[in-house]
Amino acid sequence: MNWNAPDIQLSLLELQQTLDWRGRDSRIVRGAFEWSHSKKQLLARFKNHFLRKPAPREKDRLHVLFWLPGGMGDVACAKRLVSAYRSYLPEAVFDIYSPLPGVARLLFGRDKNTCICEGKPFAPASYDLAVLACMAAVFLAADEGRLGQLAPDFLPVLERARAAQEALGSLLDDLFLTDGLLGRWLAHHGGRRFDLLAYTGGVELPHDTPERIKVPGGGLEKFGLTDVPYITFHDLSRVHSSGENSRPTRAWPSVRWCEFFRLFKKEFPYIKIVQLGEKGNVPYEEADLCLLGKTDLPDLLPLLSGAQVHVDSESGLVHLAQFLEVNSVVIFGPSSAHFFGYAKNENLSAGPCGGCMWVTKNWMNACPRGLEAAPCTECVRAQDVMQAVKRILPH
Repeated sequence: MNWNAPDIQLSLLELQQTLDWRGRDSRIVRGAFEWSHSKKQLLARFKNHFLRKPAPREKDRLHVLFWLPGGMGDVACAKRLVSAYRSYLPEAVFDIYSPLPGVARLLFGRDKNTCICEGKPFAPASYDLAVLACMAAVFLAADEGRLGQLAPDFLPVLERARAAQEALGSLLDDLFLTDGLLGRWLAHHGGRRFDLLAYTGGVELPHDTPERIKVPGGGLEKFGLTDVPYITFHDLSRVHSSGENSRPTRAWPSVRWCEFFRLFKKEFPYIKIVQLGEKGNVPYEEADLCLLGKTDLPDLLPLLSGAQVHVDSESGLVHLAQFLEVNSVVIFGPSSAHFFGYAKNENLSAGPCGGCMWVTKNWMNACPRGLEAAPCTECVRAQDVMQAVKRILPH
């Protein structure tokens, strides 16, 4: 994506302007924005001054903070930027802060120079480099002097990233509020998931990575899957305490899953079907082995790696699987196959109604058109999924 193209630059400028259009004629709204911005700056200074932990900097070693908010998929996607920075800073100490420390440990824990931090207040100013990374990268602190002294090859990256972040201006002031807006804008202009992260991080991040996570051996014995051919699947639907089921807009309908299971068992009766997910997900009696709520995070690596195919919606497991040898069949609905899909997978797009990610605040749980069931995922047929699985299965 050419970020310097005139149409892209003008479009970004227009996007920045839209942030304050609604408040131009309202003193209350303008005041609220100004107060919010000032409050964040004040709190940041307070935390850096009073909650600042002793500076971890060693004289001849850089210390880098990565703050990775979001779910499993977000942390997995941010791994690309962390790996890219690691190539420039091989001896630096990386501290990883995430609301999901188990996921962070799964993705980064094998690096001897990386610390997965849990439950500790952190002060970005105490680091040589501090980065918030999700849809985009934002520098929270950067000591150019130390970076230039200990990692001079990193300075061009720092310069490119700073220029990009300054160009985006107010769009990065509160990434928790604007990441959906930026994602929607990026998809509209034909961009993909890692384009914005690469631009604001100052590095090249190809959408499909050759990086792989090392999977420890012997992880399948406790599930009785050693030397057993199997596929895995994951359904996002959940069972509530009332007994009713809720289906997020990204979730494939239960009736389609059941149709697929019948087709698969008819053609491949010797291959087991293993269900992955959390305890609250909807269980399927067609699964030969239901592991809902029965796996720890480290179990996911051998289970996914050992599968002949993984079938899923666009979910955190799919983004984790990008670092494993398994190929996935991914059913896309409101999220875009072009934006999120990986080349090694079979990415099944919805019909003309789809790709509505970030259109509304609640797009993941309710169809933006107000329909009871999301038609984009409804229209993906079991036969299409079956054919995609057959294209991946070893012959």
